[in-house]
Amino acid sequence: MSEFVIIGDHISIATIRSYLFAKKIDQGDSLVLNAVDFEHILDEIRHSEESVDIPLNVLGVLLLKDTSGDIPIGKVQILKNEKL
Repeated sequence: MSEFVIIGDHISIATIRSYLFAKKIDQGDSLVLNAVDFEHILDEIRHSEESVDIPLNVLGVLLLKDTSGDIPIGKVQILKNEKL
């Protein structure tokens, strides 16, 4: 199992993009977010004028909701090239 990584106090599309660029996360990888953070992303998308692909992805990296409850708020888990 991979470790959990802090990407910011408030996870948003902008912080995810910045993190992906800074850490050079590859297209095809996935980020698993805490359910609360995932819902914040959905709210941000609902109130945005930008279109967003479904399933949710940012720069080719899939955003997934943690259904296990293992990922703390403000952290993500990186899944490398997972086939879902």
